[in-house]
This record gives sequence, C-alpha cells and structure tokens, in this order.
Amino acid sequence: MMASTSIRPTRRARLLAATLIGLLVAMLVLAVALRVIYSGKVLPGVRVAGTGFGGTSEADLRSRLAPVASRTRPVTVVAQGRRIAVRPEAAGYSPNLQETAARALDSGREGPLAGMWSTVSGLIEARDVPVAVNSDRRALAAAVDATADRIDRAAFAGALVVDPASLAVSTNPPRSGREVDRRLLASRLRPALERRAGGTVQAPLRATIVAQPADVESVGRAARALLRSPLRLIDPGRAALEIMPAELAPLLILESREGGRRVRLGAREGPLAALVERLATKRDRPARNARVNAPARAATFDDKDSAGWRPRPASVSVRAGSPGRLVQRSALQREIRAAITAGRHRARLMAKDVNPAVSAKSARAIDSLIGTFTTFYVPGQPRVTNIRRIAATVDGTVVAAGARFSLNAAAGPRTVEKGYVKAPFIADGMIVPSVGGGVSQFSTTLYNAVYFGGLQIDGHRPHSFYIDRYPAGREATLNFPDIDLAWTNDTSAPVLIRASTDGNSVAVSLYGSNGGRRVRSELDERVPSSDGGAFSITVTRVIRYSSDKVVRQPFTTRYDQPPPPE
Repeated sequence: MMASTSIRPTRRARLLAATLIGLLVAMLVLAVALRVIYSGKVLPGVRVAGTGFGGTSEADLRSRLAPVASRTRPVTVVAQGRRIAVRPEAAGYSPNLQETAARALDSGREGPLAGMWSTVSGLIEARDVPVAVNSDRRALAAAVDATADRIDRAAFAGALVVDPASLAVSTNPPRSGREVDRRLLASRLRPALERRAGGTVQAPLRATIVAQPADVESVGRAARALLRSPLRLIDPGRAALEIMPAELAPLLILESREGGRRVRLGAREGPLAALVERLATKRDRPARNARVNAPARAATFDDKDSAGWRPRPASVSVRAGSPGRLVQRSALQREIRAAITAGRHRARLMAKDVNPAVSAKSARAIDSLIGTFTTFYVPGQPRVTNIRRIAATVDGTVVAAGARFSLNAAAGPRTVEKGYVKAPFIADGMIVPSVGGGVSQFSTTLYNAVYFGGLQIDGHRPHSFYIDRYPAGREATLNFPDIDLAWTNDTSAPVLIRASTDGNSVAVSLYGSNGGRRVRSELDERVPSSDGGAFSITVTRVIRYSSDKVVRQPFTTRYDQPPPPE
C-alpha cells in the first residue's frame, strides 16, 4: 500500500512538468513565429494614444502616428473658482514622432525570457505606448506666467476719497491679494502636459495680507480732522502763510506701508511739489546784482583785416546790489508732508539768504574796456529794427567771473510780441523773410568784441556764404534755439556788456579786467574753393598774456557761393 501511494504523485509531477514544458515550448515557438511574421513591424496589441498599430511597418509608422500623436487635451488649472485651459502645444510640448515610433517598434520585445512573454501577451491584451514629447522650457515658463497673470490679484490697501466741492471724506475698504507660486505651478503642470491627456491641476497660491478696514477708516478720520482748519506755515520774522483746506484736499492720499499691512495719511508727490512751488514764489526774493555803468561807446574799432587790440582804462561806476532770499523747496515739502501725516496744522517754512552773482566788491574790479567792435548797416531797413531790439535787450548785462553767456538765452525767441519784424534771413542757403532777420549782425558784433577781449569762446557758427559787411572768417550767425553764440568769462572780474545803436551802426563794448591780455587777429589769404564753393579762409587769434605766454587759436571758415539775387 505504501509503495503505490508514493508512485502516484511522482507521475502527476512528471505530467505537470511535461505540460509546463510543452506550454513553454509552444509559447517560445509562437513568440518566434510572431517575431518572424512581424519582423520590422509593430507587434500585435501595441497601441499609441488609444489607437492600435499592430502590423504597421516601420516605413508607414511615422505617417500613421502623426495625426494620432497630435491629438491632445488641455490641462485645466483651477484656482479660486477660475478654470484656465493650458494646451500642451502652447506650453512648448510637441510630439517626438521618431522616438514614439521607436518605442512602438520596441514594445513587446523586451522583458524576461528575451521578451518572449511580452511578444505573446499582445495577443491577449493591449499594451499602451506613451507618446514621446519634446519640451521647450521657455514656452512652459511663458504659459505659466500667462496663466498666473490671469489668477493673480494685486492687493488693494484701500483708498481715500475727498470730494473737491464739499471736502467730504470717504474711504474704500482694503482687499487682500493673491499670487501664484509660479515655480510650483510649473512643476505640477509639467507631468500633466507630458501625458497630453488633459486633467486638472490646482494652482498653488500665496495670499497678500493688507491692513484691516478699521485701519483705513482711521485714516479717513484723520483726513477729516486735518481739513477742518488751515495748515499754517511759520516763517520767522514774517506773517505766516496759510494753506487752506481746499488746497490741502487734492494732496491727501491713503499711503500704503509695509506691503499694505499698514496705512497712514500721506500726500501726493506731484500736487505737493506744485503747491510748494506756488507758495515759495510768494516768499522768494531774487538777489540784485551790483549795478555797473560805463560809456556805451568809449572807442570805435571796426577793422575787418588783420588787427590788434589791448585793454584801455575806463571810467566805471558801481552801485551795490542786495542779497536775496530763496525758500528751500525740498525742506518745505518734507515739513508739509510730515504735518499731514501727523495731523498737525503747523509747519516751518525755511529759507536761506542768496548772495548776488555780482557783488559790489567784485564789480569794482572792472577797470578797463577789454574789447569792443562796431559794424555798420543801411538805415531804414527792417533788419535795423531787429538789431536795435536785441541790442537793447542785452545792453547792461553783467556776466559774473567764471559764468557762461549764451546770446539765445539772454535774448530769448525773436517774436512779434517782443517788437521784432520780418527781415531777410539765411535758411538752408537761401535768403527768406523771417521775424528777427538781421540779428546775426548783432551776434557778429558781440563775437568780435569777445574775440578781441581775449575771452573764452565756447561756440559760434559763421554764415554759410560771405557777407561783405562782416570781417571774413570772423563772424557769427544766430538762430533760436539751434544756432547760438556762447562764451565764458574766464577772468577774475565780472564783464559788463554795453550794446548801443545809432543811425548807421551797432557797437558792443565789454568792460572788465582780463589781466592785460592783448589780442591780435591774423588773416590768411583767401583760398578759392575747388568744389564749386566761393572760398575758405583761416583767421588766427593770438592772445598774449601779461606773463608773456602766447596762445594761437586758428579757425578756418569755408564759404559757399551766395544765391542769385531775386
């Protein structure tokens, strides 16, 4: 009995083993057969994006994959009740057909037993191959930014509203803000976009805390209290200035601090600066320079060729000027702003004394006629009116030591309202009528006076063609605002400009003390132009200082042919 019992299990084990071996052999045979049949093709059961590709050849695979792989579903970003769709292609995700095709061909050919079971299992169940994708980091960042921008909400610290007519004050309550954590949103979107199958992603949010409504209302109460009476500006030694509530009202603003967590009463910068300027001009007092007088024409010098000049003693009278007073704008702005913030009705008005640019002491150093020049005109011409107008404007100007003089700045635009009339003017090489035409003669006269005074010439421009009433190569045109005559008083004493006209001439005399500089103008021969122009000429200013130092300053002018007479 015992022997027969032990034999039966052995037979069953052998039978089971033989069966398993048979099945394994059959599976291997089937797998080999499938691989032979599907050589160079996708094995049975392989799907991409839900579409079966079993039996598809490698040559046809990409073309068949293209429409399937391009099918996508957007990922929905959810935040605070908002739903925003982000499409994979818009975020830089596109199908990689080559990689996807390689995955489909390899599917079922990997795993244990050299992938034989994977090969056979495709006859029983489908195998999904994910679509391989290319990604663009910048496009993803842009998509995240665009999505976050639609969700973000700026914090609102509240607002102060003042009715300009009644000065009634009201407030708008604060509101907290929200901000998307963009880096975290990108990390959540990335896998969902790679799957290209849609889905939902929760946007990670950070809240921005702001002040409480009670804090905003407290600012409103402070504004109401401030507007009950004027703000007085205390000016020592003078009557106080008052800023009336109607003037204060446009300034008031709810000022946010610490990212909106605190609020207080503040002032708008632009309106405050404008108010300060209006108030300051009421208390400013300009300094008055020393008044200097000297003869309008102590000498006549009109040489157009090589010539020289040395300073001549002059009789000059001086009357003392007076200091001025200047309100400190920035300090006054700070004072008013601080008073508003603190709810005070008093602030200080601060000013400083301003010395005149030309004091009586410095003016008494003027002892010489350092330079002069005279040019002539035909009486009765309209241009003479303009020459006399600009001469009268500049006459009496005192240029402080080290200061820069601009003729355009001193005379301003030439307009009918100022008394200028239409007269011939050179524009783009043509002579045309223009209001202020002819003032270049005054500019040339002043230029020559500065030239022979040995002063520093900063900028000038000769006429485009030669006009015989001026010294060749030693003249200066003028046009507002682009063509100027500018020079610097590089001496240690002020320079007084006297400008005068008579029936047929205009003269400019400069009084100062240039240390005895002597000036000579050396005129070269005219050189005919080889390109159709009239001629060019070089004029050299030679300055000899009292120390016997000599400075040579050549300047070459090229003149075009003048236009034909009309």
